[in-house]
Amino acid sequence: LGTGNSLGPEGPSVEAGMSLSRLLMNNKIFGKVSRVFGTLEDMELSEMQRVNRKVARDRLLLACGAAAGVSAGFNAPLSGVFFALEIVQNSLVPIDFPLKQAANTNSNIEQKSEIQVATVGGEALALQQINISAILLASVVSALTIQLLLGNELALRLGSFDFKNPLIELPLYLLLGALAGVTAAIFSGVAQLSKSTFDGEEGPEIVRDVFKGIPKYAKPVIASLFCGIVSLFVPQVLFFGYETLNGLFLNSNIFSTEYLFVLLAAKLMTTAVSASSGLVGGTFAPSLFLGGVLGAGFHNVVADSLQVLVEQHPELSAYPIVQGISGLPAFAMVGAASVLAALFRAPLTASLLLFECTRNYDVILPLMASAGVASLTGDIVEKWLDEDQRDKDPVSWGDLATRLYEDVDDDA
Repeated sequence: LGTGNSLGPEGPSVEAGMSLSRLLMNNKIFGKVSRVFGTLEDMELSEMQRVNRKVARDRLLLACGAAAGVSAGFNAPLSGVFFALEIVQNSLVPIDFPLKQAANTNSNIEQKSEIQVATVGGEALALQQINISAILLASVVSALTIQLLLGNELALRLGSFDFKNPLIELPLYLLLGALAGVTAAIFSGVAQLSKSTFDGEEGPEIVRDVFKGIPKYAKPVIASLFCGIVSLFVPQVLFFGYETLNGLFLNSNIFSTEYLFVLLAAKLMTTAVSASSGLVGGTFAPSLFLGGVLGAGFHNVVADSLQVLVEQHPELSAYPIVQGISGLPAFAMVGAASVLAALFRAPLTASLLLFECTRNYDVILPLMASAGVASLTGDIVEKWLDEDQRDKDPVSWGDLATRLYEDVDDDA
């Protein structure tokens, strides 16, 4: 991240929190201590009940670690809670657990009984109040700790602006949400294609042979070289903080409309290549960047179109919508939340994240409306494009529930 690759710090922050959770999951002492917070009847439960209880406890720890990571990364405790309940929860799919495998010997013939398989896990974290309390506590403690160490400075800063006609502009925000959903779907597809190329599964035969022969440790070097070459022409694709995005939020109209869309395409490509090559980093910050740039470009196009319309038809100047729309920061922020919502299928998390980072309540309704449309549009576009390999997508969170519970015994 320090070299400027086109990823963000929030993904590693989440992984760090979940890694700490995994350490606790594998610690026998912690497993015995954690039993104090459950019932004292574990030893009287059946094997399947004990396994199910251990899976539920471990997955709650994973959710707490993920919530703490998001809370620390953005200084946004509420977003951390909703991230765990909205994103992590969907990754905690049920698993088939083998319960028993017995062996019987009769007349020197060994016969093995069929393996009994039970489906465990998959219950919603929000079904139990104690789960929500634990996630909330982890997120709050993480936010307080990061404030103590680094101060209470917001990661994203918003300039002063007013929503001129929120109700009349609502169709514009909904259209922006639809465009954000398409952008997220394209990004997901490009990331999948890039990942398949790096794995030697896509492209011409010579390309597949070359990438199959490249060691895994060398592939991030290729992605770094690609990002470096692109940055010679579009330097904003490199991540050195939120300066560019904050510039849009602060109403610093420093980029032309044409350059904004060039930046959008360049950032999409460099982020997809970086994420699929194995470079360390997350896609939270890039998704916010993509949405912010998309929203800024959308604002400029709409504003210029309305200006041309008024010049050609002066009689329309009496209508509020053609008298001017809200400022560029409003559309940039709504776009940022929308792409994040569409990419991770988390409209509530995205809306609350931007609300917590900006602390401006006026934006919450446009944020939620646009984020909801973006998430829905992303689903529709991916199904239309038959992108049925989301589990292989390097920007998804499908690896959160891959831990196998092979050693569940009486200590579970």
